Amino acid sequence: MIKLLGLEEFRDRYPHQLSVSTAQRIIIGRAFAMQPDLLLMDEPYGQMDIKLRFYLEDEVIRLWKEMGTTVVFITHNIEEAVYLAERVLILTNKPAKIREEVKVDLPRPRKVSDPEFIKIRNHVTEQIRWW
Repeated sequence: MIKLLGLEEFRDRYPHQLSVSTAQRIIIGRAFAMQPDLLLMDEPYGQMDIKLRFYLEDEVIRLWKEMGTTVVFITHNIEEAVYLAERVLILTNKPAKIREEVKVDLPRPRKVSDPEFIKIRNHVTEQIRWW
C-alpha cells in the first residue's frame, strides 16, 4: 500500500513531519489496507492540491475496482462527485433527505470535458441551485 500511494520516502517519518496532503494519503492507504466491505470517505481530498487530488481519485477508483469495496464519498464538489461516482445522491437541507438520485453511467476513465459528463454535472448543479 505504501508503494501504491507513492509514500516510500515517508516510511520513516513522524506524523508531525508530514504535510497535510501526505498525511491524507496515508489515511486513505490505511483505510484500504484494512480491506473493509464499506468505506466512508468524507471530503477526503479537501486539503490537497489539484494534481495530487486527480492522482488519488484515480488510485481510489483502481483500489475500489480491485478490492470490491463499497465506497461512499461525501463531497460538496460536484465535478468530483460525477468523476468518482456510479450514482450521485442529492440531499435536501436539514433534515437531510434524498432529493434525487442521479445515475452516472459513463465509461472509465472519465474525462471532465466529455459532453455527457458536462451534461450530468450541469444537471446536478441545477438541482442544487434551486431547492
